[in-house]
Formats: sequence, structure tokens, C-alpha cells
Amino acid sequence: MYIESYKTDVKTNEDAKFIVVLLQFIISDCIMNFDQENHDLILRIKTNRDIKEMVYGVFNKQGFCCQKI
Repeated sequence: MYIESYKTDVKTNEDAKFIVVLLQFIISDCIMNFDQENHDLILRIKTNRDIKEMVYGVFNKQGFCCQKI
């Protein structure tokens, strides 16, 4: 497994939790969470495969942006 990190424009913990629920529904074989200590709300995902496009799709559909870092 490796860790993918995404810088996001999510502003609230409620939105962060909602995004994680959606992502876990679509990408159920990954472990993910937001680094809430960081003011940028960095999303970290442990995965065995390339999931970047799926993550971008969920964020865009919900009106948020993210960038893989």
C-alpha cells in the first residue's frame, strides 16, 4: 500500500466527513481520512491502485476541488 495525498478546498469538518463517506462508497478498498490539524484539510488515502481520477470525480461532482500532492 502507498499513500496518496490531496490538497483540497474543503472548509468544514462536516463537508470533509461527507466527502469521505462518498469516497468510501465508491472506493471501498482504501483507507482514507482528512488531516484536520492542517488548515488546508489534506486528504490522505492508503491504496494499492491509482484512484486519482475517481477522487477528482467525486470532488468535482460535489463542487469541490482537489489536487494530488
